[in-house]
Amino acid sequence: MREKLNAMEKTLSERSSVFSSGYNTNTVSSSDLISVLTETDVIVDMVRIRSFDQDFKDESRYVAFILKKGSGIDMVELENGNQLETRYAKYYRTAIQQRVNDEYSYNQFWSTIDPKLVGKKTIYFSPDGVYSQLNLNTLRASTGEYNVNRYDVVVVGNARDLLRDKVKASGATKRGAFLLGFPDYATHDVAALPGTKIEIENISKVLKGANYTVTTRLQKEANEKNIKNLNAPLIVHIATHGYFLQDIEGAVGSVYGIDAENASNNPLLRSGLILADAKNAISGVTDTNISETENGILTAYEAMNLDLEGTDLVVLSACETGLGDVKAGEGVYGLQRSFLVAGADALIMSLWKVDDEATQLLMSGFYTNLVKGIGKQKAFKQAQIQLMAKYKDPYYWGAFVMIGM
Repeated sequence: MREKLNAMEKTLSERSSVFSSGYNTNTVSSSDLISVLTETDVIVDMVRIRSFDQDFKDESRYVAFILKKGSGIDMVELENGNQLETRYAKYYRTAIQQRVNDEYSYNQFWSTIDPKLVGKKTIYFSPDGVYSQLNLNTLRASTGEYNVNRYDVVVVGNARDLLRDKVKASGATKRGAFLLGFPDYATHDVAALPGTKIEIENISKVLKGANYTVTTRLQKEANEKNIKNLNAPLIVHIATHGYFLQDIEGAVGSVYGIDAENASNNPLLRSGLILADAKNAISGVTDTNISETENGILTAYEAMNLDLEGTDLVVLSACETGLGDVKAGEGVYGLQRSFLVAGADALIMSLWKVDDEATQLLMSGFYTNLVKGIGKQKAFKQAQIQLMAKYKDPYYWGAFVMIGM
């Protein structure tokens, strides 16, 4: 029993930098984390674990480790992890997509944590499991207020990110931006996205006006090769279709150009971006070399190997780019994980299918705010608030999330 409890503590230590600060003296300490917090800051570090009762069970639970100035580590445990990941996650997405009042999500996902945050304004939130698949800003308290109006939520991959050296590599100061959109898919099976051409042109105009060196790739040039040849521009913006294959177990043949059996065994092959000349991949022609092929599909597996060290921001202006498989202690295996592993400091991505006009307005507002020098977190939140003035429902303004600093 003691050995199993020790193993469980070690697992929590590995997955939560807040928990590990009191478990392993060789890691980042709670004092280190507190040193960068103001009186109105708080860290909420979510960890998904398997339930334990004399042995590990096939049930999940969530633990929120909460760290703030003037107190030790608070802990909130949510024992209904399986329900959060199934019933309530489905309800959250359905309420968003059908644009109805969400009566349960705040109570299930956040109400037990919220009382620990009294007097706090900025939440540094490290999600895990199902918490990576919802936008914390869209949760609505019993007062009727959305979290976006109550807090400044900064989503981080790990609480240790607060201690990162903010000095960029010398090449990152060149203010280069790579913008890709309106791919020529070479097939009628994928709907063209003429709105992304307007999106790219508008963003290019804003960035050039702020003295960025801008490279744009449209139609045939909006291809996989041009993305793989990137050399860490400061900003990468990709506007195209994204996909996430949630359940393909037992499928045969080819799925988006990847052998279905390989995809079922590797979550990094079940999400990706659809780019120019994707005809063969879409029609079912299988490519066996998943690491080097250029078939018009950029999988999360391939994105992980991009050269983005020194890239400040990647924006995936596409459908469902933030989704992936829930893995205990590993966040979400998908595009979001891959671009961050590739070196990007921050990522903007979508969690559900996005309204075209709302996306253009959000992105235009974001970049207009960004070039004012107010920082990407503040620029993004202001763009969301600006969009709320026209579209009250979170389906429109809450589709995109930013992760990273």
